Amino acid sequence: MIKFDEEKVHKDQENGLKLIPETEKIVDEICERGYSSIIFMGIGGTYLYASQMGHIFKQLSSKLPLHIENATDYLYEGNCHIDKDSVVAIASVSGETKELIQAVDKLHETGAKVIGYVEKEGSSLYKSVDYLVHTDGAEYYFWYTVLLRFMKNAGEFSDYDRFFQSLKNMPNTIVEVQKQVDEQCRGYAEKHGDAEAYQDEPIQYLVGSGNLEDWAVCYGMCIMEEMQWMRTRPIPARHFFHGTLEVIERETPLILIKGEDCTRPTMERVENFAHRVSNKVNVFDTKELLLRDIPEEFRGILSPIFARAMFQRLSVHLENHRKHPLEIRRYYNCLSY
Repeated sequence: MIKFDEEKVHKDQENGLKLIPETEKIVDEICERGYSSIIFMGIGGTYLYASQMGHIFKQLSSKLPLHIENATDYLYEGNCHIDKDSVVAIASVSGETKELIQAVDKLHETGAKVIGYVEKEGSSLYKSVDYLVHTDGAEYYFWYTVLLRFMKNAGEFSDYDRFFQSLKNMPNTIVEVQKQVDEQCRGYAEKHGDAEAYQDEPIQYLVGSGNLEDWAVCYGMCIMEEMQWMRTRPIPARHFFHGTLEVIERETPLILIKGEDCTRPTMERVENFAHRVSNKVNVFDTKELLLRDIPEEFRGILSPIFARAMFQRLSVHLENHRKHPLEIRRYYNCLSY
């Protein structure tokens, strides 16, 4: 396996497990004090991670006063659910995300408290959030713990303890996931990944549903577009048959991202159609993964973590076969905008 740092993969998951008790303590303190609303706020990829939690929240039939908010929308449009008793959860790898920095300033003017997952020590957001969670490579664990701990403390999600107990071997599980999907990812990159072939493909369609709907957007926007300069069109499965199907032809490439939540039938419908019309259909399905330590009933909730692990290997192979390092940008940190 090329560029496979098993130790780092393992370490990132260990970091995630270690932040759970710390994050639980923060949520417990907030619940004891009381709150009027819970806001998950982000921008770009962090907003899309938070949005995946919104699907899980809905699928678990939670009645929490939870709202998903984009930082830029909040800056310009405001949010009537945010007041001095609100708690806002944010995440930033760099800790210097411009829109989030401005949003936190505005939130503090309102009196709201901010829980922040920030990876870069000493960064602006590292210093400005009210409750800091700091580690590397563990953003999903932060979002899961915040959401499910608030639910537990509200008398919801009775499987809380068993769910988090099932994660104890996640470091080994994610390593195995990446080993299982590596050959499929290499095959996709070799078949479609040379620069000349991609120049012939005007667009790549990515389709997801439920708690992977926003992963399709995230991977298309943050990896394929930003890091590989490939034009993409992410589309939710729920919208696919209300317009997009009419532009799918024999040579139209599709990436179908299938998870295991209750929306899976919508992806199966898309897949059945896609195979009839296009000869460039690639399916990445978490259900095909052998997950020895994850109870069947939790696989759907955890599909975002497994999908991310799968697509991390795809990124490595795209980078390798397209000879385009993921770190190269045209404009990011190169131009003022």
